[in-house]
Amino acid sequence: MLGSFFAAAQTLQNINKSTGTVSNAITDIDSIRFNESSASMEVVLQNGTVESHSIADIVNVKFASAGSNSCGVPDVHNTAKTYGSMSDQQGNVYKTIVIGSQEWMAENLKTDRYRNGDAIPRITSNGTWPSLTSGATCWMNNDSSANACAYGRIYNRFAVVDPRGLCPAGWHVPSDAEFSTLATSLGGTAQAGGKLKSTSALWLNPNAGASNSSGFSALPGGSRQFNSGSFSFSGGQGYFWSSTNFISNLNYYYALLANDAGFIRDFVDEKYGFSVRCVKD
Repeated sequence: MLGSFFAAAQTLQNINKSTGTVSNAITDIDSIRFNESSASMEVVLQNGTVESHSIADIVNVKFASAGSNSCGVPDVHNTAKTYGSMSDQQGNVYKTIVIGSQEWMAENLKTDRYRNGDAIPRITSNGTWPSLTSGATCWMNNDSSANACAYGRIYNRFAVVDPRGLCPAGWHVPSDAEFSTLATSLGGTAQAGGKLKSTSALWLNPNAGASNSSGFSALPGGSRQFNSGSFSFSGGQGYFWSSTNFISNLNYYYALLANDAGFIRDFVDEKYGFSVRCVKD
């Protein structure tokens, strides 16, 4: 049985399709076969059910532990929590988590398209980034192979507030007030950080207070500097834009640090590059 072969190391089969992700527990799977006549992959379950997936619709198939994120980074999520799923306008799939009265993405946004399909410029030049006055995105250290799956994309705030919409339909970039609601539901900013941070080894030590008891599963995606375009703090800090302006070119964000259990609120120049978590409308 295929289930017994994989069970010791992996617990989930994720079929990532253009329409979303289909997951099965490894122990529920009897076999996987390919039907040449229908150009499909068939997953035969222990109960006799046969799931058929068109080869043309499949992006990839990954076997992962229950704590893995949607693209396979291990030990990110809280296996005691029940996660939902959503897709962005580009077809990227994310886990979601309900915390208090809110539903949040449990992974960082990866799209390089606005909601209407327009491309968000991908800026790799350090010299160009500080001079921008419109939306832009990049990968941490301009390295998608190392950072895309774990950390998602980095965005300047021009992209965050662009009227074409950064988050997919039914979701939006959280306001300062919505981040405050999140922190309050977890006991306040002084202790919320530990409850929001993943216990993943991607965090540098000591990853203070980290329990991921909320299921938010925050990772240390770092930032891009507003005045030099250089990258910093990957592994040690995670930054998340809010949609709320403080004054002039200064805008609120929230941060999580490897050496602090708090959920830190501050404001910075709009040309910084930070991660984005969408919250459900």
